[in-house]
Amino acid sequence: MTYADLRDDYIAKVVQGKTFVDVGGLWGTVNEKVSVAHQLGAVALTMIDYQPKGNELWQKFDERMKSLGIKDYHSISQDIGQIEPGVISNPFDIVHCSGVLYHHPNPMHLLATLRQITRQNLILTSSITQEVIENEKGCYQVPASGVIFVPALNNTEFNILKTYWEKFGVRAQGLTEKIVYNLNDFEPWWWLPTAFALARMCETAGFKVIDKGLMWNNNALTLLLKL
Repeated sequence: MTYADLRDDYIAKVVQGKTFVDVGGLWGTVNEKVSVAHQLGAVALTMIDYQPKGNELWQKFDERMKSLGIKDYHSISQDIGQIEPGVISNPFDIVHCSGVLYHHPNPMHLLATLRQITRQNLILTSSITQEVIENEKGCYQVPASGVIFVPALNNTEFNILKTYWEKFGVRAQGLTEKIVYNLNDFEPWWWLPTAFALARMCETAGFKVIDKGLMWNNNALTLLLKL
C-alpha cells in the first residue's frame, strides 16, 4: 500500500511489532505520527517534545489520542538535545523526527542524540534549500555541499530567500521575517542544508541512507535511515 505522505510509507515499512517515538511532533497536532505508528502495528508509543507539560499543544495531543482511542502511550516533555540521563532507559526501535532539525541551533548534536535513542531506523524530514534560487530580487547559489546559516544572510540574500519561500505561502521567523536570534529559541529557522548535504550530515552522524524522497514542492527531504 502506498500512502499520500512519504513519511507514512517509511513508517509502514519498518514499524510493525516495534517500539516507536515521535520527536518534536506536537506542532499542528494532526501532524503527529504516534497515531500512524499505532495504526501500523507499533507495540509501544512515545511522544517527545520540548513544549512544557500542560502546554496547549500537549493538551491537544492528549485530546487527539483520546479521540482516536489510543490510551497506552508515553509523553516526555524535554528538548531532545538535552535529554537527562535515565529519562530514556532503552533506545526506540523506530524514531521519527520531522520539522525539527532546521529549527535547532545545533543540528549535528541533534542528529547525534537521535542516533543514541535509535535502535534500528530513523525517519527524518527537514526543510532544505535549492542549490540555485533566482527571482526578481536576484540570484542565490549554494554548492551541493552547502548549508545556509540563516542568521548570517545579508539583506540581498534575505530578500531573495524571503521572496522564494513566500511564493509557497511560508512565513518563518528568520527566513521571511527578520528577528534577533537566541540560542534557546527553537521557533526560528536556523539552517537550510541542500538535499545532498542533509544526507551527508546523517551519514556523518552514523546512519546509512536506505531511501529518500523530496516533499513539499521539493523544499523538504525525507530520509529512511538505518544504523
